[in-house]
Amino acid sequence: MALQNRKSVMAIKAEVTESVPVTPTSAVNDYIPLQEGFEMTPAFDTLANAELTGSIGQAKPVLGFENPSATISHYIKHSGVEGQEPNFGLLLESALGQKDVNATEYDTVAGSQGGSSTVRGKVVVDAGEGAQFQYGQGLLIKSSGGYKIRNVHSISTDDLNLSFNIDHNPASATNLGKAVMYFPANEGHPTFSTWLYRANGGAIEMMAGSRVTEMSIEANAGEFVNGNFTVEGVEYYFNPIEITATSKYIDFNDGGVKVAQVAEGFYKDPHDLASALQTAMDGVSSDTISVVFNDSTGKFTISTNGASLSLLWATGANAANSIGTKIGFLVASDDTAALTYTSDNELSYAAPQVPSYDGTSPIVGKANEVLFGDFDDYGCFGASNVTITLSNTKADLLSLCATSGKEGSLIAGRELSIDVVARLEKHDADKFKRFRQGLQTAFTYNVGEKSGGNWVAGKCINFYVPTATISSFSLGDQDGVITLNMTLSAYVESGANEFFVN
Repeated sequence: MALQNRKSVMAIKAEVTESVPVTPTSAVNDYIPLQEGFEMTPAFDTLANAELTGSIGQAKPVLGFENPSATISHYIKHSGVEGQEPNFGLLLESALGQKDVNATEYDTVAGSQGGSSTVRGKVVVDAGEGAQFQYGQGLLIKSSGGYKIRNVHSISTDDLNLSFNIDHNPASATNLGKAVMYFPANEGHPTFSTWLYRANGGAIEMMAGSRVTEMSIEANAGEFVNGNFTVEGVEYYFNPIEITATSKYIDFNDGGVKVAQVAEGFYKDPHDLASALQTAMDGVSSDTISVVFNDSTGKFTISTNGASLSLLWATGANAANSIGTKIGFLVASDDTAALTYTSDNELSYAAPQVPSYDGTSPIVGKANEVLFGDFDDYGCFGASNVTITLSNTKADLLSLCATSGKEGSLIAGRELSIDVVARLEKHDADKFKRFRQGLQTAFTYNVGEKSGGNWVAGKCINFYVPTATISSFSLGDQDGVITLNMTLSAYVESGANEFFVN
């Protein structure tokens, strides 16, 4: 029977301990919608065997390190609820390292100002509330003069100095939104288990110890704003089976009552579990016990070469913690009076929950806002294409004791670049000046839904780079129109972070 790839679903689940798999438990929080082109790939290093075999041919190679990976595309959008992270938020957190969810909305007091060519704009909050904000945090300034998205550039007690100015002075009691902020960390990037339920019932692929090593956000005018994520992991599993303390025993009678148990944990595939179960039963029996998984039926068969075998699913001392259900047996009664038993049910490869995705539509690249330059450059910069690329350098932690040869990994380096294509405006030499002088340049891309010209709370995304230089500059052609093509390279200044997603 052909399996339809379009029915596939994916879950991502934060790990408590790196590369120790965690099963999805929430239909609402653990699943992300897929786009065509998704992929998960197992891979091993192949070690050349230098042994001479008496032939000019090569000896059998040996598998070395395991290097699984996955590629995932996902529309960049909010959850639809202000102050609530989106389904794919774990991908952002893994890519950057940290998140901050702001559940409380604050407002302004007197003294807020939009700014001028010489004075940076600011919003002022109540005494003591400045401590509730941090550098890079996104603000949705819900002003009667028009909603604006800006970032906190710096904090002076209760003055929140803005990344870019705005065109009016916000009045008192102007609400500032509730941002979910993802921002860089030097260590501690969370890992996650990636679950791919092929055809939602055809097969399960799972990768443990997953880390986002590259994230690319692409926005083209008039098209969906899309994200592409490259994920690398530590171990790959195919149709894995989890054995816990409540499912690790098998009671059987082969002429005397015996108890066997398998180790708790995830088994790489059903054959891996069959081998472990056979070893466990053989270890306590004087007969030869065979446990086999059938790739055609999806069922397990347990047999003996001895004179008798009963599987005590219901009457065994460990019936409450039996492995029976995990391998497809009905456990309401014992299996007796035979020497071979085949499980009643085939294994299921469907997702354990029916996914529930964010209730927002994908965002289109129109009515967005691109800000570029100094704090007083707050007019929308007419870019037609923006591509933001975050690349993480992953270092593997090698260990002779680890099953895969890798104990884990860490993010050891980070680079961020922004490619911008815009119309060339006559007389605009500022961008070339910035390029040739290596001037510090700030960048913001605000995207989301609007109503009556105002951003809709809970449906906006903000990308902010406070410190970058233009590292490449050229003129080009786009459908006969002269374009300005630039690459910005973000950098860290005085230990402050260089990239924020709100």
